[in-house]
Parts: sequence; C-alpha cells; structure tokens
Amino acid sequence: MKKIGFIAVAVLFVSAFGMNVIGQVPAAIAPAKVAWIDTSAFDDEKTGIQKFINAYKALANEAKPRETELTTISTRVQTLSDELTKMQANKAVPFDEKAALAKKDEGERLAREYEFKKKEYDAFIQKRGGEIVGPVNADIGKAISDFGKAKGYTMIFDIVKMAQTGVILHFEESANITKEFIAFYNARQASAATAAAPK
Repeated sequence: MKKIGFIAVAVLFVSAFGMNVIGQVPAAIAPAKVAWIDTSAFDDEKTGIQKFINAYKALANEAKPRETELTTISTRVQTLSDELTKMQANKAVPFDEKAALAKKDEGERLAREYEFKKKEYDAFIQKRGGEIVGPVNADIGKAISDFGKAKGYTMIFDIVKMAQTGVILHFEESANITKEFIAFYNARQASAATAAAPK
C-alpha cells in the first residue's frame, strides 16, 4: 500500500512539474526581423543625411588651407625634379653643377617639410574629425538603434563594413532600409531644429 502511495505521489509530482514547464515554454518563437543599411549613402549630396554632409563640409573647410599648402609643396617638389631631369638630359647646354645641387637641396628640404606637414595634417584631421564628425556619428548610431526598436528589427547590419570583411554570402535587396532610415533621421533633425527655433 505504501508503494502504491509513493508511485501515485511521484506521478502527481511529475505531472505537476511537466505542466509547469509546458506553461513556461512560449507557444511560438517569432522570426528574427533583420535588415541592412548602406552607410556609404549617408554622404550623398542629394539623398544623404544632411547633418552628416554638413559636418564633413565643415571639416573640409577647416582642412582646406592645410591641404592647399601640402599641394603647393608637392607641386614644387615635382617641378624641381622635372627641372633637374631636363638639365641632365639637355646635352646642348653645359651642365650647371651648382644650380643642379641647389635644386636638389631645395627638393630634399621641401620633401622633409611635406612629410612633417602631412603628419600635422593627419593629426589635425583625426582630432577635428573626432570633434566635428564624431558627435554626428554617435547621434546616427543612436538613431539607428531607435529606428530599429520602433520598427521591430532584431538586427540591423552595416552592409559596407560587412562587405569589407568579406562575410556576405547573400543579401536580399528587400532588406535594404537605407532610404527609409535616412528619411527618418532627416525628419527627426528637422523636427528638432523646429522645436529649438526661438518663438
């Protein structure tokens, strides 16, 4: 009799435990909603993200004098090199050793100056790029997250970065939400600007 009682209790326990577990399992797991964005479209003058384009324009304007200086130095070095080549090739005119040496020395000095200024330029771009474009990139990243949550996406991929690493085997154009996101972001920025405007 005790044995039967124990078995009945065990069956009752297993039944109750089984019902509890069955009650915890979701009826159906929703499929993941996945999309991708082509971030290279953000800087398109006509259809891109205006705030992103403006940030890069501001950086380009600040960098312009430095770029012009580097171009001027580079052009001068090339001119000196061409002049030396012509001097050496022209057999009709006696080779002016002193003039050639002066051009060579100036070319080497300018090449060193170019290298130094190029390093300064790279450091400037990194620093000012972080200050001007960095906050915009961070804002776009947050907006992608907000957009994804609002639209019910489980994951949104940056197709440009994925293509660079060679991990894409197949993608559907129908999963491209680039234009939709850009429209969402630009509208959000316009709303923020309107709200911030003095009344």
